[in-house]
Amino acid sequence: ISPTGQVPVLVTEAGTALFESDAIVEYIDEVTSPLQEGLSAEDRALNRAWSYQATKHYLVQCSTMQSADMHVMNERMAKLRKGFDKAEKQLSDGPYFSGSQLGNVDIAWLPLLHRAALVEAHSGYDMFADHPKVKAWQQVLLKTGIAKKSVPEDFNEKFSNFYLAERTWLGRG
Repeated sequence: ISPTGQVPVLVTEAGTALFESDAIVEYIDEVTSPLQEGLSAEDRALNRAWSYQATKHYLVQCSTMQSADMHVMNERMAKLRKGFDKAEKQLSDGPYFSGSQLGNVDIAWLPLLHRAALVEAHSGYDMFADHPKVKAWQQVLLKTGIAKKSVPEDFNEKFSNFYLAERTWLGRG
């Protein structure tokens, strides 16, 4: 459906396939009420920047999870950890990224946080072992149910069959 052949993609009511996370979020902001009311132009720009930080790490996380051996996975995880380090330093007292209100930054980071939860449930490997604020944020966001609503019913099975298969270090436990 997507012209780039990648996800995410959002098909509008008019049938247009929108692609790229940032473009989709901006579109949703324009056609719906914002998640966070009353943000200044600076706040919205900072939210876009922090959302972009998440999207920069999607493929890094995917390659990390696909690693065939522990050495390669640890190398890739070191790169991914840098993104989590930045989030850890920036997170407010919560429960969400910017405080008490769910926002676009939370939604942008949710795929990373959700995938990490699936990895931990399957293999016991905790991507956030050294990031207590990120871990707490992950738990709060997962409890909202948004992650489950944003993927197909067979997502966990397909995810596990690909990223947590016998061919990966994480899949072998």
